[in-house]
Amino acid sequence: MIPETNSQSIKSLTYQADHLSVYFENDWYQENIAALITLLFSSIMPVTIQEKIIGADRENIRFSWQEHYFVLNFDYYSQSCWLEGLGSKSTEYLVNLYAALER
Repeated sequence: MIPETNSQSIKSLTYQADHLSVYFENDWYQENIAALITLLFSSIMPVTIQEKIIGADRENIRFSWQEHYFVLNFDYYSQSCWLEGLGSKSTEYLVNLYAALER
C-alpha cells in the first residue's frame, strides 16, 4: 500500500560541506519518489532533470539548478534522501541550494 503523499512534508534539512540530508515527516515507498521530487523542487524552480537512474531500492536524479549540477539520491530501505554536488564548484554551491530549499 502506498501512503498518501499529499500529507508528506519535509521534516528537516541538514547542511554538510559535501551534501544536504533531507528528512521527511512520514515514511515513504519507492513509488512515492516522484511526489517527493516534486515537493523538494517546488521551492527552487526552474530545475532541469538531466537523468534518472532507477535501481531496486535506490533512485538517483541528476539535475541542474542555477547553472550547477547536483544529484538527488533516495534509498528506500534506509529511508535516506540526500543531495550532492557534481564537481567541486557545485559542491561549493550546495550552501545556496540549502538556503533556497529552507525558504
